[in-house]
Amino acid sequence: MIRCEEGHFYDPAKHTACPWCVKPLDLAGANAASAAEGKTRPLHPVDNSPAPVAAASMPARLANAERGVTRRLDAQPTGIDPVVGWLVCIEGPEKGRDYRLHSERNFLGRSTAMDICIPGDESVSREKHAVITFEPKKRVFWLHPGDASGLVYRNEEMVHSPVELKADDVIEAGKTKLILVPFSSVKAAW
Repeated sequence: MIRCEEGHFYDPAKHTACPWCVKPLDLAGANAASAAEGKTRPLHPVDNSPAPVAAASMPARLANAERGVTRRLDAQPTGIDPVVGWLVCIEGPEKGRDYRLHSERNFLGRSTAMDICIPGDESVSREKHAVITFEPKKRVFWLHPGDASGLVYRNEEMVHSPVELKADDVIEAGKTKLILVPFSSVKAAW
């Protein structure tokens, strides 16, 4: 294990760069400019093998290489985890920051292991304060209360069970308020 400049530990045998940092790799595999600061989910390495793989052999290659790995319904074999929307912090210690949302479940909490990490708000539970889900088949966002003791609100109403989210809905967790900015639609479906 080695430690990156940001203090994260990772296995260099598995990753060419820290998977928790938000420095994407360009096609040549070199570090690109760190302009992607708003990313909150670790990047997955892209397969930059020199020989192209035939589409027909792709499932067999993936099946042999990663037997037993659970994949999302819409997972792409390219290593890309497409954005489906954003949360933008409009109130709280992280005011002005944006968070990418990805298909299926996005966990919200203070821990860096969460998809939506809000480290500056001590009133947000460390793990699973709330869950924002994007359902890819219907292209709908949902807000779920988390497993933690903290409460979550949608438009000033406490969330007891999953509720559908619409554009510009305000999510409140602790002292933080986030507004939903959806991206995935009929025009941009992954």
